[in-house]
Amino acid sequence: MGLKDLFRKYFVIEDEEDGFEEVDEPSAVVPVRRSERNEEGAPSYRSTQKRSTKAKVIPMNQQAMTEKASIHVVEPRVYSEVEKIADNLLKNQAVLLNFKRIDAEQAKRIVDFLTGTVYAIGGEIQRVGDEIFLCTPASVGVEGALAETLEEERSFY
Repeated sequence: MGLKDLFRKYFVIEDEEDGFEEVDEPSAVVPVRRSERNEEGAPSYRSTQKRSTKAKVIPMNQQAMTEKASIHVVEPRVYSEVEKIADNLLKNQAVLLNFKRIDAEQAKRIVDFLTGTVYAIGGEIQRVGDEIFLCTPASVGVEGALAETLEEERSFY
């Protein structure tokens, strides 16, 4: 046995019979009938088969679209509640946060965490008042000039 045969034995794959035969399946025949000539004078053809008017595309979160929209009002007291808040956002539900009963450092950490969550789902986070934030998923829109109103209130006091 030469070096060439040894190499071929270990590195070359030989065709082996696996017991399967390839069978050509007949393709579906769609009847067509001759129609009138098109604008260029060439014959045009139309299929006699009717096209389905039913949509083939189904939204991925169809369940979320059919459910009634809701806003969860949350008043967190500890940082560990942030996961439940993020879960609501991941379920396409808006969350209104009131940070009046939590210290500023933990509130900042919660806002940082939810900012990342909202960014990941394509939503928004907005400040709607002193220590009050609104987090919305991409499926929920918020309209209005909240920032301008807040600035006016601050200058008034």
